[in-house]
Amino acid sequence: MTRHASIFFALLHIASPAVAQEGAKVYKQTVPSVVWIHSARDRGLATGSGTLVDKERRLVLTNYHVVQDTPNAKVFFPVFRDGQPVAEKEYYLDRARRLSIQGSVIAVDKKADLALIRLDSIPEKIEAVPLAVSSPEPGSSTHTIGNAGKSGALFGYVKGTVRQVYQKEWKAELEPRKVATFNARVVETDSPTNPGDSGGPLLNEKGELIGVTQGGALNASLVSTFIDVSEVKKLLNSKVVKEIRASKPAVKIVRESPFKISDAGKLFSPEAITAGNAAIAEVFKNDIDVLIETYPAAPAERLEELKKATPAKRTEYFRDWLHARMLKEDIKGFGILICNDPKSLYVDVSPGVSKKFPSQFELQVRDAVIKGMKDGKPDDALKEALKLIQTQLAKEKP
Repeated sequence: MTRHASIFFALLHIASPAVAQEGAKVYKQTVPSVVWIHSARDRGLATGSGTLVDKERRLVLTNYHVVQDTPNAKVFFPVFRDGQPVAEKEYYLDRARRLSIQGSVIAVDKKADLALIRLDSIPEKIEAVPLAVSSPEPGSSTHTIGNAGKSGALFGYVKGTVRQVYQKEWKAELEPRKVATFNARVVETDSPTNPGDSGGPLLNEKGELIGVTQGGALNASLVSTFIDVSEVKKLLNSKVVKEIRASKPAVKIVRESPFKISDAGKLFSPEAITAGNAAIAEVFKNDIDVLIETYPAAPAERLEELKKATPAKRTEYFRDWLHARMLKEDIKGFGILICNDPKSLYVDVSPGVSKKFPSQFELQVRDAVIKGMKDGKPDDALKEALKLIQTQLAKEKP
């Protein structure tokens, strides 16, 4: 007996690294396409998980009970550092304006507890998770990724095993005094789930979606329910979803570092630029961009015309120039453009950020720059402009 036991444990030790490697492979392959979902409610914010299942149509799959009857939701794709997703929730909440993507709930299957969200955009170089050809078999390995509400971390991984696949009818309390009845083909596993994991993917060893996390049994140990992939296919093949036309995915640019001062006009000293870039980095921590660019002259083909132009026409030209630069770089914050020939400058703040600052605050920044330039102290102009922005942001903090 002792001999058989020792052989058994030896086999376990041999198999464990392979099992761990399989889980790591599935996780790495799939986690870029898993999202953290925020759905606004009258009583507060509901959160859950989801999976990108159609890249061309920007469709994210989740549970009906995650979004319920709300028309819109926001999602967060993972941000990666050193090949691993940033897991801290605070990181995403602090950068919600920059990282969140708006979406519309375009289809639901209340009976099967499924929903589809169409996103306004998706990150670069991301792929949809493929659907498995068929349901899993009892005893097969499973992998889940989700965003448990009680955890401080996002995009958590759990390994499990299929217990059974069958038709099930059950009731669930979505909110106080709001009970839903579900009836669907489900996959039952021994992998634990928690509130917040709902809507996330259940995956096979190939990284294919075999189910959608629904929930765990409250009065049982290691019994969790997932909506089977066959129910997902029914929703994707429904008329309302088929009518959604594919299009070139709109790409959301997610920038992890602030812009550096571009001083082609050679107005600032190296020390001022270093200090200015440090200040811009501090502002960036508040999810605010600052784009500062100087130019020696306007484009050659417009230079003589601008020299002769009225102040109003000249202002209009540099306003449009700055707006074009801010749009191209997807600036969510301040833009400061200074030109030596003809001497001109324009300061603006993007609409989504302007509410964080007093009315016409950009004019205060502009006046600070003008004063420093007129005094022949461009370094002071740069310092004062950034100081105004930092001071105002400090006032906004609780």
